Amino acid sequence: MKRKLLSIVLAATITITLAIPAFAADSESAATQEHSSGNAAITTGESIPPTGSSITTTESSITTTGNAITTSGASIITTGEAITEKEPAKKLSLSEALTIMTTTGTRAETAELNKKADYAVAQGYNETVRKINKTLKKLDYIDSLPSAYQDMIAKEKFVNSVLDLAIDAQEQGVTATNKEVMALRRDFAKANTDNNYQSDLNQIQQDTINIYNSVLLAEDNYKISLDNLTSQQKNLKNVNAKKAVGLLSKKDVLQAQTALSDAEEEVRTAKTKMEYAHMSFNYLLGYDVLQEVEFTDQLTESTPAAIDVEEAVKNALANRNEIKGADFAKEIYAVLLDDKKAYSRFSSTYLSAQINYLNAEKTAKDARSQIEIDLRNKASDVADKKAALDAAKSLQNYAQEGLRLITLTNEEGLTTVEELLSAQISLYKANLNVANAISEYNLALNSYMDAQGVGTMRIPL
Repeated sequence: MKRKLLSIVLAATITITLAIPAFAADSESAATQEHSSGNAAITTGESIPPTGSSITTTESSITTTGNAITTSGASIITTGEAITEKEPAKKLSLSEALTIMTTTGTRAETAELNKKADYAVAQGYNETVRKINKTLKKLDYIDSLPSAYQDMIAKEKFVNSVLDLAIDAQEQGVTATNKEVMALRRDFAKANTDNNYQSDLNQIQQDTINIYNSVLLAEDNYKISLDNLTSQQKNLKNVNAKKAVGLLSKKDVLQAQTALSDAEEEVRTAKTKMEYAHMSFNYLLGYDVLQEVEFTDQLTESTPAAIDVEEAVKNALANRNEIKGADFAKEIYAVLLDDKKAYSRFSSTYLSAQINYLNAEKTAKDARSQIEIDLRNKASDVADKKAALDAAKSLQNYAQEGLRLITLTNEEGLTTVEELLSAQISLYKANLNVANAISEYNLALNSYMDAQGVGTMRIPL
């Protein structure tokens, strides 16, 4: 009875004690204002004993509503920089990656700078044409002066100025031929600036598709290796259970353990390759190398329209930058050869110009043959990769059916553990082969389609 009474008294005392600060705060007593600075930290029950440095709050105090913050064991310690929130994963499709790479990426900026540089080159040729034309007009004007001005021409000062102008013009290459060459270069530069820019974008797109595809392949390989690991873990469990009842031997257990160890190693390898592929992709797009990216596309077989090789060759011969550049060189050397027609056909000057033209002509002809070979080879590569993919799918089906039958007979004790493991490994490898075959086929098809346009080669302007 005494203990119960004592408990009631103590409870009442604690209640009154805890109520005092609240009442004092409501009445804004002078004593409370004198002993509080800013917002005070209020503890209920046991106080927080400071160890070492005390908890310091600046301006607003830490406020808890409902249950207070409780720490068990070691307290939360932050040293140096505060905890930063991890950036959420980015969801990204291939089309979105291509948009980023061709509009805002670092390489897109480089392509824009190259385009501006090509415009500057074209403008430079235009200014040179104007200068040459202006000088030629001055020389033509002097040559056209009537005989009535012979007394002026006789004056030494005027004669010297004419000679100086002619010498300067000769040294600076001010000739009708150079004017024609510069005009051709100006027009060629203006006509192909956009083609060069498109070739830069094509290269960026190819690289983006390749790296995106490599990530999808690495992810698929990792998933396949995880599935194989799960199968091997299940195998070992079953083998151990059968050995425990005397149905299997220690050798069977060792074989299952070895298969599991191999599967674990393959998972580690596949994970490393996947992480490297992710980091390489992040670097290409300008992300932090450890940025988490969720790829929304899947590694699936592309389904193009019917491939018309003859039409593809025709398109390439009409569009490829390599042919445009070779044809232009031939045109320039034709003008330079025509400029030497006053020389003897057996002179070194004429022969050198003729050889230059003939080499340019051969290069232009060879470029067409090389482009056609390239297109036909790419078309054959697409067909080969499609056949390889179909074969891989067939082997995958065979492996799946083989494993199904082996599993059934193994459960009846008609096949060995070694045969079961062999069938599982065959399916694992068949799955990897299909994923790789899909990747190679898609890349081959993309390369074939890109080869029909301007291509990926910039041409000098």
